[in-house]
Amino acid sequence: MGVKERKKRNAQKMRQRILKAAMDIFAKEGYEGVSMRRIADKIEYSPGTIYRYFESKCDIMLQLCYHGFERLLGLQFELDKITNPVERIKVEGRYYVTFALENPELYELMFATREIIKQPADAEESVARKSFGKFAEHVQQCIDAGFFSGGDPETLAVALWAALHGLSSLLIKDQLRFLPEERVGEVVERALAFNLRGAGKELAFTGSEFR
Repeated sequence: MGVKERKKRNAQKMRQRILKAAMDIFAKEGYEGVSMRRIADKIEYSPGTIYRYFESKCDIMLQLCYHGFERLLGLQFELDKITNPVERIKVEGRYYVTFALENPELYELMFATREIIKQPADAEESVARKSFGKFAEHVQQCIDAGFFSGGDPETLAVALWAALHGLSSLLIKDQLRFLPEERVGEVVERALAFNLRGAGKELAFTGSEFR
């Protein structure tokens, strides 16, 4: 390996260390608890070193968000292998909720952190925009196949995403704790099915994917 390649690899490793440190601090103390100095202390480098890789704290937190959306988008492209469009939407919904439950701090950063939400969108190249666009594309394919009753695919996509986001947030905040634990998976499945039925023909989930 040449000097140039080694430097590039080392830079990538340092960026990952910085991002991980920032996420660890955010998970414990929230957005306000993160600072360039706190990150530097955690990885035992000077704050000046952090600025060599990221412009600001906001830049670091936005990069974490982008990585989260890239994970969602990667799965969405993999789902194109599923030929039945409504089955694809079902799997997509399950994955979304599972992603939120397995990454609650990252999910909060992506969708519920005021300082991140108020940042201007990245025009057409935003990975978040691409992820939503892919979801709307899958909704359009359900419309084309006659599974959904028609209408604007973006409007339907927003409605379905809102339901997924609501379920994810309730589960993350343990707001369904009044339900018996063994029923949570079934209730979530039925709630997802109910929202899909609202978009068109009756659809049914089977099993309890979120136990």
